[in-house]
Formats: sequence, C-alpha cells, structure tokens
Amino acid sequence: MRSRHLVLVLALGACTSPTTGKPVPAPGTREVFVAKSVERGVVQILEDEYKISGVGVARCPEGQAVEPGTSFDCTVEVGGQVKTVEIRVKTADGEYEVGQPR
Repeated sequence: MRSRHLVLVLALGACTSPTTGKPVPAPGTREVFVAKSVERGVVQILEDEYKISGVGVARCPEGQAVEPGTSFDCTVEVGGQVKTVEIRVKTADGEYEVGQPR
C-alpha cells in the first residue's frame, strides 16, 4: 500500500507532500475525508507510485471518518474495468494508504 497524507483542503501535492482533502468537521465534531480529494489522491497514487496506466475515474464514499485503523473502499476505472481499492486510515491527521486495485 502507498501512503497519502492530507493536510489542507485547498493545497495540492504529491505522495510525499501535502495534498487536498484535509479532514473536515462533520456534524457531531467528527472529522471526515473529502471524497473528491481522496478520489484525486487514489488516481495520482495509482499512476505515479504504482505506475499503472489506463487509470480513469475514481469514486469514494462521502462521510468516511478519519479514524486510525479503519478502512473503506473506493472504485476506480483501470483499463476500462471497474476495480476496487482499499483505503486504510493511518493517522488522525488524515494520512491514508491506497491498496492495489482488485
């Protein structure tokens, strides 16, 4: 799995630097990931870190809690086929890992 660390909602970056998608407070003071930002991160990691070609659109669920040790799935188009990638939350600051497409 490749890691991604989220820092600012409006910042852009690569796997080794801050990227968009900082967790944002949701009702009840719970922090959640910004789905669109995680989707961009998934595509970038698959292309840049895993060196996968033919990566298309990623879709991640809204409202996923920033809770270390939890995980959720996103879907992503790879070579015209819909695949699933696991997102594992690593830290309360929003660092996560992206698994290989399956």
